Amino acid sequence: MILSPSEVRMKGLEQIGVRRFPRTTASQELLFRQHYGSSSITLADMWCDLHETDLQDAKLTSDESTPYGFKMFLMAHFFLWTYPKNRGIIQSRFHMNKNYCGGKHLWRWIKKFQAMKEEVIIWGDYLDDPDTEKYALTVDCTDLRNWEPASHPFYNVDRQEMSSKHKHAAKKFEIALAVFHQQIAFISGPYSGGTHDLKVFRKELKHRIMNGKLVIADRGYISSKLDEQMLCTPSWFDHPDVLNFKSRARLRHETLNGRMHNYKTMRDTWRHGGKKLGIAFEAVAVIIQYQMDSGEELFSL
Repeated sequence: MILSPSEVRMKGLEQIGVRRFPRTTASQELLFRQHYGSSSITLADMWCDLHETDLQDAKLTSDESTPYGFKMFLMAHFFLWTYPKNRGIIQSRFHMNKNYCGGKHLWRWIKKFQAMKEEVIIWGDYLDDPDTEKYALTVDCTDLRNWEPASHPFYNVDRQEMSSKHKHAAKKFEIALAVFHQQIAFISGPYSGGTHDLKVFRKELKHRIMNGKLVIADRGYISSKLDEQMLCTPSWFDHPDVLNFKSRARLRHETLNGRMHNYKTMRDTWRHGGKKLGIAFEAVAVIIQYQMDSGEELFSL
């Protein structure tokens, strides 16, 4: 069951109880975004790819490629965007049995979004090509608040789980964004909120950077190690044009982080356990990449 963007928009609005559509397409799209976080074009592309993908964990079955399956698809987007406090809120919007508004039924679809990262979050060939631009990536970590885990055996607070940004228990995730492409190239996590950004970088991403390529990062990544000279942090010794370029590159990355935090699942205190937070983070990253692919690009450098 492949749907056009206009069909996705109409069906999406009907699912949330809209009986009288706004007159203009722009007004309809605004109402659609308020409930699902993305445009109808983005969701239509994603729905189509879930039919056509060869990824076993993402591909829709014949039972899922139905009006019921599409309703669950929309429900998963609604959950990630609004992060409702209980199943009753979802039930009131989608008019389904409360048992299907959460638990394994809902998370099966969020896991399908997550599985699409194999096709959507791509480490492009240009990152390993010595003839392409030397400024390859920007990197940054983002902290997502969650409930504090079980108490520390000796102390009232486990500092390793605490985020210095939020002053709260959190999980840390790393995002690498291609500098000259509209592409999230790499994501990793979750890590404990108290883990230093540079330590996260050293776990995996550092070893994927080709010799000669540079990674633009903030001052939290300043390192004196000789094998970490690929990290390009702010410096007063830079030429003003280079300093401005790196500043704009970091701002572009912050724009991406802002899009992630527009989702309430990424902004509110997480209450579904650390493992599911990792699933939700990767699912949202996939959706953000679909948004960029469908025309909602970050500004170019």
